[in-house]
Amino acid sequence: MTETINFAFEREDLKEFKEKTGMSLTDCVKILMNSVKYGGKLEFDTFWSEENISELKKIAEDAKHGRNMHKHDLIEVD
Repeated sequence: MTETINFAFEREDLKEFKEKTGMSLTDCVKILMNSVKYGGKLEFDTFWSEENISELKKIAEDAKHGRNMHKHDLIEVD
């Protein structure tokens, strides 16, 4: 048996969601439900933590200016 649940979102919010994630909100909810259904855990992806984003920005800025290239494992230097 299926159930229908209705949510109201601003059109621009849905558009932005699709642009940022590459999927519709409906598909996202289906993936989420299946993840939980089949034993998955809901966790925050630490990649997107403020601390990690700050470090990635610093790495990108250093690389842009050719600084500290040897200190970053994400950048290979010949």
